Amino acid sequence: MKYVVGVDAQFVRYALRNANWDSHVPYRELVNFLEENGDEVLDIFAPAIRMPPTGATAEDIARSYEGFIRYSEALRQQGVHVIEAPAKRNAEGGVKHSDDNRLMIRLALACMRLRPDFLVLIAADGDYAPLVWGLREEGIRTKLITDPAALASDLRAAVYSISNIFNVLGTLGGGPVEAPAETSV
Repeated sequence: MKYVVGVDAQFVRYALRNANWDSHVPYRELVNFLEENGDEVLDIFAPAIRMPPTGATAEDIARSYEGFIRYSEALRQQGVHVIEAPAKRNAEGGVKHSDDNRLMIRLALACMRLRPDFLVLIAADGDYAPLVWGLREEGIRTKLITDPAALASDLRAAVYSISNIFNVLGTLGGGPVEAPAETSV
């Protein structure tokens, strides 16, 4: 089997932190896991959000830029094609970005170009359902790796199979973050 892999990195960090797991995704180990039985990962994609600086000083701008570059390079070192998703502050002071949209576009283009047997999607958001249905019409099925408790029903209906993210990452050596040992004084 041939795979294209897409990772909604925001979802993964959120799900793992909520479960008190290490939020690091071992992308290289994930690829090795998927290729265990002679299958082939054709490409893997994940967005990196370029957060706006917290202030207007040169230090704030540099800190924001350096954080983005470090994170992007860490992904590239593991063979991930990084999708830059610039963010901007909204009127309420929050941050708005379009990482899911950019990921969906890149996955659609890659799947149409590479024609994998499966898209392996690590996500939970129902916004991915139209992508999955569209790929299905082209003969490309989707294997979903997700937190079943967070899974949107429309995405559940669209995919070929579902694996629990905690089972998959547990297989790769991930797991709950242990609390530091208590010391007595």
